[in-house]
Amino acid sequence: MNDQYQRDQALDISDSFIVQAPAGSGKTELLTQRYLKLLSIAEEPETILAITFTNKAVDELKHRVLSSLTQAKSIPPKEAHKLKTYKLAKQVLKQSELREWDLLNNPSRIKISTID
Repeated sequence: MNDQYQRDQALDISDSFIVQAPAGSGKTELLTQRYLKLLSIAEEPETILAITFTNKAVDELKHRVLSSLTQAKSIPPKEAHKLKTYKLAKQVLKQSELREWDLLNNPSRIKISTID
């Protein structure tokens, strides 16, 4: 079963969505992509806020976002879903440079927190 249409819908930042899927299905990758897409058009990174249910999820999502930005400085991956993340991260790096955010050296500007 292919869920690409639903994944593409989740990246439509003009709308809200809920992600429900089993473990290992790519939820964190999808949320990382959406967060990156929002960052790529933000005037300031602090205006984008992601809230999760656990501190572990906060740590994982922050790690994924920062890792994606770091990897966007290297060779593009071959896998389609990773390539999408790579391209979104490249857009964020351009926005970061244009607006002088310097996200890789100022990761505290990335706002991901928990409801705890």
